[in-house]
Amino acid sequence: MTIRSFLYLIAGLTIPVVVCHADTVPFGVASAYNLVALGTVDSNGNQVIAGTIGTNADVTGRVAAADMVLTGTTIGSSLNADPYGSLASFGLVSTNGLVAGQTFNMNGGGNVYAPGTNGNINFNDGGHRVTSGSSGIDFTSLRSALDLQTAVLNGLAANGVVGAPTPMGGNPSWLVLQGTSPTLNVFDLTAAQFADTNHNIDIEVPVGSTVIVNVAGTNVTLGTGLYVNGVQNSGDSQTDANILFNFAGAQTVAIDAQFSASVLAPFAVLSGNGQMAGNFIAAQIGQTGEVHNMEFTGSFGNTNPKDGSGVTPEPSTLALMGTGLVSLSALLRRRLQA
Repeated sequence: MTIRSFLYLIAGLTIPVVVCHADTVPFGVASAYNLVALGTVDSNGNQVIAGTIGTNADVTGRVAAADMVLTGTTIGSSLNADPYGSLASFGLVSTNGLVAGQTFNMNGGGNVYAPGTNGNINFNDGGHRVTSGSSGIDFTSLRSALDLQTAVLNGLAANGVVGAPTPMGGNPSWLVLQGTSPTLNVFDLTAAQFADTNHNIDIEVPVGSTVIVNVAGTNVTLGTGLYVNGVQNSGDSQTDANILFNFAGAQTVAIDAQFSASVLAPFAVLSGNGQMAGNFIAAQIGQTGEVHNMEFTGSFGNTNPKDGSGVTPEPSTLALMGTGLVSLSALLRRRLQA
């Protein structure tokens, strides 16, 4: 059985027993964080990928690591309208403490959860450090929910068209993803299309519609810039807040060009050198370019999986679905890590 077939199997087992309601929080508590490192575990609960965050680039939103945030940086300087901010108990969550000698500047990002005394924190918004109790994130439940969510989204039937590279405004040519749905447009991309350095990716969809781009491949790199309706947005703009790139089978994802969209890659190590804006959820996060706060506000609504059942589970529902699906998730992790 291929990884993709296995992902469809999980989606098929999950879909009949849950119903998704529109306008819900897309990633549970992770929706409130700019960077989230989930870590990975095997079927016995042994840690495989630690769930660390190691970027020293500025992050204008919140940061949460299942293990540790390794490198000092500036966090939380621009929370925008912050639609899911009420879900976050802290601006920085470093579950297993901080590294000695590292300095963090909390610029509006709120309090810090970091056990122990290592690390230095400058609270420029009057916050404080919490070293015990709960971080407000159950990473075990969150990881299980998002493992299954990436599989279900990967099983959605594409209703958008991925065109051959075509001239748009001269050189370079563009790879156009064209969708017409006013609510949800789903596309399938190969790793080669995502990595093509000769063609910018332009998503052409009705304004306000949700976009899900399922990208195949184990080791995936963004080759050129991302545009939406012919425009490349940057910084903390919410213009592209309805776009999600889903990497259900990836072990590594590199963002090496300007990228304004969210990423769900719960089995992958995420890194890169391009400026990013969105929710970035991965197993582990290394060095990145500057990270801007643009929380994903799209709706998965009543989507159209390949089995035709028309529903997608919410993270909060998935977390309660029992040990059978969690075991499937663990098996998928073993296949991806083999």
